[in-house]
Amino acid sequence: MTTQETDSGHSGRRRVNRAALAGWLAVLVCSLLVYDALLFSSLNREIWNDVQASARVAADNLRLNVATGVRFGKKLESYRGLDSLLAHAGDAAGMPLAALDARGNVILLHGEFPSSAFRAGRTLEEGDGFTLREDEGGRTLIVSVNGRDGKNAGYIGVRIDRAPLNADLYAMFRAQLAAQGAIALGGALLLACLLAAAGRGTGGSGARARLARSARLSGIAVFLLVMLANGALALHAVSSRYTESLEHDAERTGALLTESLNRLLLVGVSFERMDSVDAYLSGIAAAHDGTIALEILNPRGVRVAGSAPEGTALLPEARNFPLLNGGGGRSLHRPEEDASGWSLRVSIVRAPWLDRLRATALDMLTMVAVSLIFMVELFLLLTRGMELLHAERTASPSPGRSALLRPLAFFMLFAMDMSISFIPLRMAELVPAGSLSRDMLLGLPISAEMGMTGLSVLLAGAWIKRSGARPPLMTGLALVGAGYLGSMLAASPWHFVAARAVVGTGYGLALLTAQACTVKDGMLADMFAGVYAGSLCGSAMGAMLAERFGYAPVFLLSAVILICLVPLPRLLLRGGTEGGEEQSAAKVTFGQMRRLLGDRRFLAFVLLSLVPSAMLCVGFLNYFLPVYLKSAGTAQSDIGRIYMLNCLLVIYSGPPLSRLVMKTRSKAGMVCAAGIISALSLLVLAVLPPLPATLLGAVLVGLATGLNIPAQSEYLLRLDIARAIGVDQSMSLLDALQRVGQVLGPLCAGAALLAMGVDEAARLIGAGFILISLAFLVLARPGRAAHTEDA
Repeated sequence: MTTQETDSGHSGRRRVNRAALAGWLAVLVCSLLVYDALLFSSLNREIWNDVQASARVAADNLRLNVATGVRFGKKLESYRGLDSLLAHAGDAAGMPLAALDARGNVILLHGEFPSSAFRAGRTLEEGDGFTLREDEGGRTLIVSVNGRDGKNAGYIGVRIDRAPLNADLYAMFRAQLAAQGAIALGGALLLACLLAAAGRGTGGSGARARLARSARLSGIAVFLLVMLANGALALHAVSSRYTESLEHDAERTGALLTESLNRLLLVGVSFERMDSVDAYLSGIAAAHDGTIALEILNPRGVRVAGSAPEGTALLPEARNFPLLNGGGGRSLHRPEEDASGWSLRVSIVRAPWLDRLRATALDMLTMVAVSLIFMVELFLLLTRGMELLHAERTASPSPGRSALLRPLAFFMLFAMDMSISFIPLRMAELVPAGSLSRDMLLGLPISAEMGMTGLSVLLAGAWIKRSGARPPLMTGLALVGAGYLGSMLAASPWHFVAARAVVGTGYGLALLTAQACTVKDGMLADMFAGVYAGSLCGSAMGAMLAERFGYAPVFLLSAVILICLVPLPRLLLRGGTEGGEEQSAAKVTFGQMRRLLGDRRFLAFVLLSLVPSAMLCVGFLNYFLPVYLKSAGTAQSDIGRIYMLNCLLVIYSGPPLSRLVMKTRSKAGMVCAAGIISALSLLVLAVLPPLPATLLGAVLVGLATGLNIPAQSEYLLRLDIARAIGVDQSMSLLDALQRVGQVLGPLCAGAALLAMGVDEAARLIGAGFILISLAFLVLARPGRAAHTEDA
């Protein structure tokens, strides 16, 4: 018997170890797939940005060289020396170039330039006198040359071939994959050794629980090491490639400008007396987004002109290009003035270089954090699933199937909140510019989603009671997935609003069903931990993906994840109506509603605290924050990280703030304090620049939310009228009234922006929040006849 028990224990430990290792590898592979997608897009972006900037400089430089003659009546078709200008610019840039007449017919070609490239493919970018087109073979940059009357006299085209860039990209990416594979293999071997050691060291009662805990801790620790190593590797790859691309830009730009500057020197132009040289160099540097600095040095090495202000921090490595080949020429107009010794210096500007490295490092750290939370949630699913299977085989106590709903809630919110940072931005792409009440229209998708969530919550209770938890949960997941698919396919504003309404309908069904299944087992807080963790990860990951691939692929990925979740309730929940039989949805009767509307303290609570706080939370986070930051030029990934920070504050400030509320005698004072903190989140917008203001505002809203959740619940439940109608009815009413504020929030934020500027709106609404919070504190005092605790 002892031998059989020992063999059974060894077999159980092996199963736990195998499951832990398999789960660890599954999460690692999924994390690395997303990781590699971000890395591939970053490397691809650096390569294309590098050559496109050089192509723009080559085209602009050639256009400037011929522009003077064209303005004096010369035609490109008969421009003397155009072939040599084309050849020099093409050789310096290392790209094929072409000159076209006003009708788009090719005049001259340098290099292998397909004549169909000017009309093939699609337009990627257009504006400021240039057009960028893309086809299967590469990209074509076209700039227009204006004639004497300002009309178009022709075009200059630069061809960027895809094949050599792809070869360079794939070579770098293969090297990264090989290093990743080695790191992952090392991590798997280390984890296997740790699991084997933990298995040998566990025995006696509670061995399975201790082994599961050891497996979870070992898996998380090794996973963190592997992801940090991959992050450092990716950061090195992206930063090295970015620095190399800037150096290539500097090399090509210097070679292109040398000819033009030499021509100016030969005709007697004095750089020391020419104020427009700074503007000319600044225009060239602008094609590189200010990442390089151009300076002209006189023979004594003193700067006489430059694209960046003097004192700008530059990287020490700079490239000097001698003008007039170091002394071969004198001014044709002033032979006595030796023009030799002048030089063009091209340097890399430190600030944008550091900004790019910072952004890349933040992306990698964000990916590590998201992957780590993924690992925690998957290990919870594995360990709880194994405990449940073991309990069902041995008829021992178990946490119940409702414990498995936390991972389901995590993945549902992860998929849903991947788009939270750009819902109004996608609406802005669909609403025509100049539309009447455009700011209010941008808030409609969020309001439609929140409104349908509230309605579906009211309908879900009866469905759960009649059919059990499976049908509404599966239907809710399917509707949310369909809504995200519709969000991707929406081609008009009203289609997009309808798709978001479908999302809200499904979310209300799924959320209330999950709540009903977990509350009876005391697992509601555990389930909401999964909800907040999923929101935290999804907001950050979705923003990074949207920045690189656009909004549509993120909507599609969300839809795929949600549709994959649809069958899971059949595995996680039992059939029948037992999940919803124990309690029905709380309802407020007409008589109770009349009593509520006649209670001064209840009305003050609803009108001066509950609804305004819900309006501010959704209006600020879901609508104003992405629109305001996008208009200020903030990167989408930084917007996502602000959402991530807000979720972290709500999660981790909630428990200590709840304890503070419970210890404080005046719950109304806590509600008032939350309102004043909310007001400060608006007032900072009037005194700080956009990014720090919204960052601090999101922090304050997170703290206010963490305080409002326990303070508002405790205040409401201590009212005489709430006790009279019952706790369930009171909490149901609290949720319904919050939905009203969530629907109104985006619309009111849009109306405020439509009527006034951001600074004025922030001051007025912030001051108004302080006033209504103080007014609530006055009205919330119990009357003389009240015999309850001070609320």
